[in-house]
Amino acid sequence: MHIGRRIKYVRKLRGLSQSELSVGVVSSTHLSNIESGKYIPSKDILVLFADKLEVDQDYLLEYEKKDQTLIDQVIELKDAVIIGDGPRVEKLLNHLESQEDEVVQGMYSELLYTLIKGAHFMKTGSHSEELTSIQLLVNLYIKEGEKLDDPVLLSFYDYYYGLYYFQHNHIQKSLKHYYRLVANTQDELEKGLFFYNISLLHKQNREYYKAIEVAKECLDVFQQKLEWDQLGETYNMIGVIHWDMNECETAMDYLLKGEKIVSMTNNEKLKSRIHHNCGLINKQLGDYEAAIYYFRKSIETKVTNGDLHNIVLPYRSLIGSLIDRGKIDEAKIVLVHARQHCQTKQDQHFLKELEAFIFEKEGRFKDFERCMNCLIQELEESEYHYKLKGLYERLGDYYYKNRKYKLAAYYMKKEIQLSSG
Repeated sequence: MHIGRRIKYVRKLRGLSQSELSVGVVSSTHLSNIESGKYIPSKDILVLFADKLEVDQDYLLEYEKKDQTLIDQVIELKDAVIIGDGPRVEKLLNHLESQEDEVVQGMYSELLYTLIKGAHFMKTGSHSEELTSIQLLVNLYIKEGEKLDDPVLLSFYDYYYGLYYFQHNHIQKSLKHYYRLVANTQDELEKGLFFYNISLLHKQNREYYKAIEVAKECLDVFQQKLEWDQLGETYNMIGVIHWDMNECETAMDYLLKGEKIVSMTNNEKLKSRIHHNCGLINKQLGDYEAAIYYFRKSIETKVTNGDLHNIVLPYRSLIGSLIDRGKIDEAKIVLVHARQHCQTKQDQHFLKELEAFIFEKEGRFKDFERCMNCLIQELEESEYHYKLKGLYERLGDYYYKNRKYKLAAYYMKKEIQLSSG
């Protein structure tokens, strides 16, 4: 890594063109040569650039500095992020942030620190506003296709891009990085966690047999390391994969194994998800009583533990099952409770749709039409297209069955336009 990459990074961060930065210091052609690494500037020129870029002079002058103590602390942070040790991550981040001027002085330690911070932010969904500048630095400090001979840097790079491509749905690119992480790590727990993500990627790519094969590698690792929560997560994932393959009985076997594990570890969040998945599978099998039981258990676990994140999801499943079974009065009571736990506009939209279906079941067709049209209008105004197609289709079919052909054609046309758009 040469100083030109850092100069280019800060210049772009400040929104300056090469002409704007170079004026009064060097020619724009000379600056271009510096940024491409063809020319190493003198200290005097670096001082002038530091003033124009409004950074500390040492940030440009000491770019080759490597403080091994700080580098070791950044490596420790990476290990904590990978295994998901939240308290340790927070402690290390706070410590490194208090010394950030020293951490980022050398380009090598700055790159390691930036890569693992970016990976942590992607994992937690936090500090999304910082990810743009993080990606800019990574792209400029490491050129695409550049060979990385340093094994430490390669591990940071692979972990960052494994997550980055995972979140951007570039499955094959993400797999490349995770498989390399598995090949290079000496830590068995980390290897199990990488295998878990590899299995998720194969599942996402509908390579179900490969996903199960890799997930069983996770089971071996987590059993040996006595990582019970991760073991429960893996049983849950294998269960969902078998469900995707329409192998419902095998899916239930794995989910119930996961349930036994989390009952021992008191992992209430995972228990709620497993119960919800059990409900969905039983509903597919036509066992509505079992489905309703599991949906209620999922909700009860969330409410008891104050875990309201995504709580509307099991509520939707429960209300839908009650409607399907004709238990309209129960569905209406649950709907009232669900509305008390709405966290987002999206939650409200899902529940309004269920309210419309209740009206339809009760034969309150004017209320059904009013509710559906109101919901469609809200979604169109908010440009939430994720549900509109299904609502257009449902309302179009309803009007067609009731011989309101003009209205049916209107919504069918909207459905076609949305699909073609």
